[in-house]
Amino acid sequence: MKIVIIGTLDTKGVEVGFIRDEIVSLGHTPVVIDPGLLGRPAIPADIPREEVARAAGEQVAELVAGGNKARSQNAMIDGLVKVVSRLHECGAVDGVVALGGAQGTAMATAAMRALPVGIPKVMVSTVACGKSTFGPYVGTKDITMIHSVADILGLNQVTRRILAQAAAAVVGMAAVEAAAQGEKELVAITQAGITTPGVMAIKERLERLGCEVIAFHCNGIGGQAMEELILDGEIEGLIDFSPHEIADLLFGGLMPAMPNRMKAAGQIGIPQIVTPGCTDILLHGPPGEVPEALCQRACVQHTPTHTHVRTNPEEMAAVARFIAGRLNGGTGPRASVIPLRGFSMLNRQGQILYDEAANMAYVETMRRELSPEVELIEVDAHINDLEFAEETVRAFLRLREAAARKAIYS
Repeated sequence: MKIVIIGTLDTKGVEVGFIRDEIVSLGHTPVVIDPGLLGRPAIPADIPREEVARAAGEQVAELVAGGNKARSQNAMIDGLVKVVSRLHECGAVDGVVALGGAQGTAMATAAMRALPVGIPKVMVSTVACGKSTFGPYVGTKDITMIHSVADILGLNQVTRRILAQAAAAVVGMAAVEAAAQGEKELVAITQAGITTPGVMAIKERLERLGCEVIAFHCNGIGGQAMEELILDGEIEGLIDFSPHEIADLLFGGLMPAMPNRMKAAGQIGIPQIVTPGCTDILLHGPPGEVPEALCQRACVQHTPTHTHVRTNPEEMAAVARFIAGRLNGGTGPRASVIPLRGFSMLNRQGQILYDEAANMAYVETMRRELSPEVELIEVDAHINDLEFAEETVRAFLRLREAAARKAIYS
């Protein structure tokens, strides 16, 4: 197997050499790429910095002479992404392992994010710790981050073991044979813990019908990853059961959607259902960090670090307008399905987050705003009730049949 190793050889050459030798000892072929710029490389690279710079349309000498750190780093990131992408297109990437500090992590993970899900990606990093935000490095891809514990400055009792484990990890991951491509129709569904019973009931029914169901957590990144797969043509149907991230996007919660959320299915034209699951809460930090303006609302401490704050009628109306706008702008068979007895586990009559006025603000806004081209289905049930799951599946099957008819005559 060919394992790509990324590291700046002026400052991390010894450590990259150690990983290279470990991969050779495991019986595989390392491909060392050097995206460094300044000092002399400590070991030779299979793809030197000059080649990385040329891939970005630049010359190393000109970048160094220019003295513009941001421009230089952006150029080397661009070149690195292109080099790794070309290697993958040629079938020369079975896995990627990299090591670095903040800058090295930014460069290497940019290249990793250019690779498809399923190619092993291991990043040994000084910033892979609890004080750092992982989103900019991992994005929507399957990148494994390993905290280096000690700084990456030479080989010692700590770094030798961690780097050896990283080499063994990427080799072991690459050795796993990919599951055979199935013939089943892929259907995406969004979920959270507080809509899991409903999601599980839908999943069970669709799987009995021969579909393969992929769940995505409504944490902002989950929705983004899902929509990328839709645009790539991997997903053939969508039940957006828990689009909570829309509420966080509109009103400053901790896990907001990307601004283009809920466009992909309509753009591609696959069957699409949207329900208001989890849009009835805003996600904030622990109770002591909830904004003062929200402290008088109904709140539930979901975990030690997260608090669910009940959305009010105005916010629910705004969420409905957003979703209606996205559905109205779509092209395929689509529907808004609404559970009239509550949108999440504790938004049920008698529970702490139940708010009839707020729930109805969503319903009434959807009635006004939704285009006649989009089916509106109201179900006298709670979102986690079996009755609602069954009606959602029935609606999805109707939309799927409509999509099949459209494909025949188009």
